[in-house]
Amino acid sequence: MPKAVYFIDGKFTEDAKIPVDDRGLYFADSVYEVIRAKNKRPYFLEEHIERLKRGLLELGIKIPVYLTQIDEIIAKALVRLNEDESSIYIQITRGKEQRSHLPGHNLEPTFILITSKFKPLADNLLKNGVSLILHEDIRWGRCDIKTTMLLPNVIAKMKAKEKGYFDALFYKNGVITESTSSTFFAIKGNELITHPRDTGILPSITRKNVIEVIAPQLGFKIIERPLRVEEIPDIDGAFLAGTTYDILPVNKIEDVSLQVSDAILEIQSAYFRIISDITD
Repeated sequence: MPKAVYFIDGKFTEDAKIPVDDRGLYFADSVYEVIRAKNKRPYFLEEHIERLKRGLLELGIKIPVYLTQIDEIIAKALVRLNEDESSIYIQITRGKEQRSHLPGHNLEPTFILITSKFKPLADNLLKNGVSLILHEDIRWGRCDIKTTMLLPNVIAKMKAKEKGYFDALFYKNGVITESTSSTFFAIKGNELITHPRDTGILPSITRKNVIEVIAPQLGFKIIERPLRVEEIPDIDGAFLAGTTYDILPVNKIEDVSLQVSDAILEIQSAYFRIISDITD
């Protein structure tokens, strides 16, 4: 079996290359999505593609024809890869031209799809939780668009690892926004507190499932408000929610230890039931 399956600009290829004058390379002038699949069935494919299209429209990048064929392309890629669990990475750049800040008119976008084996987080992390450092949120002002401009995320993640932590939790003007690659939820009693949806956070698909499906099902009240950093010692627990993390408990933020409560594990189980219904 191949380690990865590549679909570049309309064809499957083993020689995956893009020109050096692609605007995605020069300027991170591109958007992306990461989609999970199990038993060759993608999770929340329609939602991921709609978010991708929204990002393209916001940036004024032409929507490539391949998005109209995405179900068929992904299905073929998953068959070629032939893994039980897979990751589907899609990146669309504005296109190729000589380097210039101002793009030319009618550029043809570059379409990249890479399908590879996905390895879920270890069971002990999902059960016992992970630790987070706090890191100032210096990202650009449109975090609601899923661009490949992720250098601040990379730096924060590196600093977390250097300090022996699992990930970093961004804060801005004294309030928590999200982690480097997932939504942050705090628990206080029967309340789930999370940053309101605005340009400062990504409209996470996992977040939406927690808010619209899991919270009503389990009797939690959703509070969409900024959580201040000084409130961390007063919360009952916390978790991250994202495509690659699923529902991941947090057991420590800086020097504040947090309990991995039964409530968090119930939310986690409810989410696993949702994705199991998709892939069974």
